[in-house]
Amino acid sequence: MTLSTINQPSLSGRLIRGCILSVALLGAGSAFAQQAPSGLEKAIATAGKWAAQADANQADAMWKASAPAMQSNVNQANWTKYIGEVRKQAGAQQSRSWYAVTKVDNPQGMPAGEYLNVVYATKFANAATVETVSMAKSGSNWQPIGYVVRPAEQTKPNAEAQKPAASK
Repeated sequence: MTLSTINQPSLSGRLIRGCILSVALLGAGSAFAQQAPSGLEKAIATAGKWAAQADANQADAMWKASAPAMQSNVNQANWTKYIGEVRKQAGAQQSRSWYAVTKVDNPQGMPAGEYLNVVYATKFANAATVETVSMAKSGSNWQPIGYVVRPAEQTKPNAEAQKPAASK
């Protein structure tokens, strides 16, 4: 199984519904420059912590920190399996830097609200990738709602906001 096939929804019907969450988030929006406005720093910090939990094999902690919409669509066992498969294929994380934040207002199929995608250029032992952590605003905080890893050669920075992705 390759990284590109891991991103295909195949674990269960609930997993497929979970994928729809991030598809809506990556479908539209405008990208911000590398220097984030002060209101986005919480989202970027939360997304970075979530990605670091994936690096540390803490899929259960990731799932528990995720937004209720993700938890109701992806069960904890499937989430743990997905993160394990991604990390097995990618290998150990070597470097990560965010290069874009995409804002999405009221994505189709999601409750009205504010959503962001924090996009990282990440080098793993076995692949250079683009990681996307989708976030939902919850009060004054941001909660992760989706995560996808794609090989870097398949995703161009200018097209990232237009390519649908899926949380697992």
